[in-house]
Amino acid sequence: MKRLSFAKDRTWIGLLAAIALVYHAYFIVKAWRQPVLLYGDAYYYDHSAHVLNALHLYAYWSWGPAAQVTPGYPLFLALVYRLAALFTPSHETAMHLAQACQHLLAVASSLLVYVIARFRLPRYASFLAALLWTVYPPVIYANDQLLTENLYIPFLLAFVWSFLVLVRDRTRTSFVASGLLLAVTTLIRPSVAPLLAAPACLFLQRETRRAWKPMLRNYALYIATFAVAMVPWWVRNLVAMHQWITTDLDAANPLLFGSDPTFYKDTNISNGLTYAQQKALAIQRIEEGFCTHPLAYLKWYTLDKLGWLFGTPWYNSVLPQHAGLLTRLTFAYAHLHLVWVIVGAIGLAAGFGMRYVRWLSWLTVFLIVVQLPFIPINRYAYPTMPFLFVGVGTVAYLVTAWARLRKATPRRTAAP
Repeated sequence: MKRLSFAKDRTWIGLLAAIALVYHAYFIVKAWRQPVLLYGDAYYYDHSAHVLNALHLYAYWSWGPAAQVTPGYPLFLALVYRLAALFTPSHETAMHLAQACQHLLAVASSLLVYVIARFRLPRYASFLAALLWTVYPPVIYANDQLLTENLYIPFLLAFVWSFLVLVRDRTRTSFVASGLLLAVTTLIRPSVAPLLAAPACLFLQRETRRAWKPMLRNYALYIATFAVAMVPWWVRNLVAMHQWITTDLDAANPLLFGSDPTFYKDTNISNGLTYAQQKALAIQRIEEGFCTHPLAYLKWYTLDKLGWLFGTPWYNSVLPQHAGLLTRLTFAYAHLHLVWVIVGAIGLAAGFGMRYVRWLSWLTVFLIVVQLPFIPINRYAYPTMPFLFVGVGTVAYLVTAWARLRKATPRRTAAP
């Protein structure tokens, strides 16, 4: 892609924006009529936002300083709650406003999927990818909950867009913007932090190695911007927690449950253990598993976990009684999930041979690999779905191109 021409793409972008806005507006109104349910992580994010606003203290489980999770999403909630407090003391209204903001961010995510796909795909294929993501039912299911995915995905997509601009333009501004967006995304969910090394892959290209000095300077800017954006979090942890914490302290629990092939049955494995003890037990179980049952544990950490992650959508598993037509259609579409995963994976596999798409293919592999050591639940596979839908768009483009080529190729006539 040379550069996105808004004069040529504005019809597609406008149509996509209109569909996404109307679609999410419907669900904003629907969600506003129902109470917001807080359970699991959502309860603690809500508590953390409360403490931030009331005591100007970053907590999670309790009322004391904590670093179990990075502060991006609790800060977002605290800001929305502070905004709502200007108009009403109702906490329910504040949570509904947070839901509405998340749905609007989902509209932005749809547009980002389109502009990311346009780096290599034609308009119709990019629109298809973005539209399928827009109406993908787990998007609504997620944004009705107060969870990190709803902030993480738009910022992850923004980072990916900025990185593709970096690959195309190689300017200082593109490196700085990409480093900043990576830092913000890391502060929402730290699993992306290793992407700090992503620009180093450009040194594998011959033209980059020939002009390595400007590239090295720009890469230093990328790293420096990331570090500067992370400094407030690092300093806060040194002051409040009296230890160096690069991202967070919450990896031990999912690592421990990820070491257990029967994690869905043995839910008490972490009871009474500190984070350090959970991490030590997880490492011990992993080492013992690979020493005593190497093939079984290799299968568990690859095929089995992939099945758990992608086998079902992050959505309601049971259709409600007396469900209406729209609910039935939505439920049916949600359970086409495996079709999109397979077709998208085929498209991203083909994308390894396509400029720009190959970066999305490697990114998807990275997002999956960093999740494999941890507990395999379908919620953690959900952030990879925008890229799999770009893979679906890639398949649509390749099939269409093949059909056009076949139609344009004159058939050989049999000799008389």
